[in-house]
Amino acid sequence: MKSKILLLILSLASIQAMSQDQFPAFIKEAQDYYAQKNYQAAQLSLHDAINELNTLLAVQIADALPKDINGLQAVQQSSNAAGMGMMGGGMSIEKRYQHPSKKENSADLTILANSPMLQAMSMYLNNPAMMGSGYKSVRVGSQRAILKSEMEDFYDDNGTSKQIRSTELQIPLTSTLITLNMKGFASEQEELAFANKLGIDKLKAALGE
Repeated sequence: MKSKILLLILSLASIQAMSQDQFPAFIKEAQDYYAQKNYQAAQLSLHDAINELNTLLAVQIADALPKDINGLQAVQQSSNAAGMGMMGGGMSIEKRYQHPSKKENSADLTILANSPMLQAMSMYLNNPAMMGSGYKSVRVGSQRAILKSEMEDFYDDNGTSKQIRSTELQIPLTSTLITLNMKGFASEQEELAFANKLGIDKLKAALGE
């Protein structure tokens, strides 16, 4: 099985659509090491190739996320991949949404593959009593999630303060954790309405969940 997977990955060297990234170079390097029977070096090169694919996938997913959700506009994003295992890797995607006129109203989205928190999250979802004060189990589409909200001070440009909602919403998938840190929403209903507009089912499909 491993040899078949290796040959399949090596056959991707002919892909031309990714000529602007380092993927073809890593594949060529792996082929050279493979021909020399330096299998460990070939494995490391394939590891780099997979990380490159993870980076490309992260950028693709980030670009496909909504540009505007319920009046909040995407203002910045970042994506990257990091090695998390010899023949695989993880990736993270961050995107910030900001209301154009209400500085206190924003949402920071983080998508983290292979998150170490997933096991604990599953335990909490199966036993809500363990979550502690302030946490609650909610649904985002068909996915069970954990929400915690509190009030905090927000200071405007004049130094005037007011109380706003500050909410963390964590949506665990099979191997990916989606986190939303939302501020300045009027209610939990508005927060969940925002989260539902992300298209969790489409994200799951794009992530291979």
